[in-house]
Amino acid sequence: MKIILSIAWRNLWRNKRRSLVVISSISLGIFAMILSMGIMNGMNRQMVENTISTSLGHIAVHRAGFQDNMKLEYNFFPSEKIIAAVEKEKRVKAYAPRIKSQCMLRSSEASRGVMIVGIDPEREKKLTKIYEYMLKDKESAFLSGPGDDAILISKSLAKRLDLLVGDKLVLMIQDREKEIVGVGMTVRGLFESPVDSFDQFVAFTGLSTLQKLTGLEKNISEINILLYNKEDVDQVKAGLLEGLADKNLEVLSWKDMAPSLVSAVKLFDTMMYIFFAIVFITVIFSIANTLIMAIMERFHEIGVMKSIGTRPNRIFSMVMMEAAGLAFVGLAAGVALGGAVTALLSVTGIDLSFYMESMRSLGTGSVIYPAIKAMDIFMAMVIVLVTTIIAALYPAVKAARIKPLDALHYI
Repeated sequence: MKIILSIAWRNLWRNKRRSLVVISSISLGIFAMILSMGIMNGMNRQMVENTISTSLGHIAVHRAGFQDNMKLEYNFFPSEKIIAAVEKEKRVKAYAPRIKSQCMLRSSEASRGVMIVGIDPEREKKLTKIYEYMLKDKESAFLSGPGDDAILISKSLAKRLDLLVGDKLVLMIQDREKEIVGVGMTVRGLFESPVDSFDQFVAFTGLSTLQKLTGLEKNISEINILLYNKEDVDQVKAGLLEGLADKNLEVLSWKDMAPSLVSAVKLFDTMMYIFFAIVFITVIFSIANTLIMAIMERFHEIGVMKSIGTRPNRIFSMVMMEAAGLAFVGLAAGVALGGAVTALLSVTGIDLSFYMESMRSLGTGSVIYPAIKAMDIFMAMVIVLVTTIIAALYPAVKAARIKPLDALHYI
């Protein structure tokens, strides 16, 4: 077998130009695969992280039924038992109480139905990135405390309502008794997040202010929780469910609260693998054509090998090893190039600000930071090796079936 391997390697470089063309096609395919997967991974990761950092958190504690029907009637009191269960979990980085309810914002020019969120500003700074998304100018400011009766709206919502920082608007909301109440609020600040749907339909005010306005007193809609590591979400969720042991409360992970996002990520991953499998079908023909040409050039030589006793399975193995050599050299070059470029772009990012609106509608942000996973490298190797084996089967079988007499008389 060592001799066959040595012969296969030498045969591989008999026609260097032809072999290099095939190797280049494989390496470019691998490079494109790794870079595309890196970009897609970066987009998926940023979609998830941006959604978590704006609205969901990693885990949320709700009154049962709140997620399906976000109304004030689904409220609960954050008792010491609930707070203790959250604080006891060492993997929790931060948590914050919130009130969420549908409301109407009205200005002198327009009106808009939004989700109003009552927050504790200091806790919210540790939980989400709303504070970081605030516009950096002298007029725009964050809420000063849970009793602040001002409101924060997005830049895009302010444009729709024709409002500036310092302007007044009217917030109309249904209270606990299902009565419509209205209150005038001052626009304290404007924010702009990477998620367009969030900016269009969410506004913030003080937690205590919204509690008084709705008559919830000390009750809240949810407790949002941020973990140190997103991968711990299922274990922490299970631990909180056991610690709370309250049938009236539900503990949901970000996966439970955004199932469409999870499905979109899985769909993108599946589509990428299918796309790459289709692309590498073209490589099959390239490798098969190269090997058939190599066999025809060595037709007489293979006949001599069979005449002196070389078994067909050795001839078959030799051709398969030549194909494997092409694949491994191309794979190594492609992985090295793709990994290096992806690593560089993961630091510098890819600026897609000219597609700003499209990127914000996806929730990724305008700068994509590619990220490659070990599974991506593994799948690239599997796809290349499988396509190479398939491509080499016909030439290898053809070479193994060459008749010595025909080969010796071949010109």
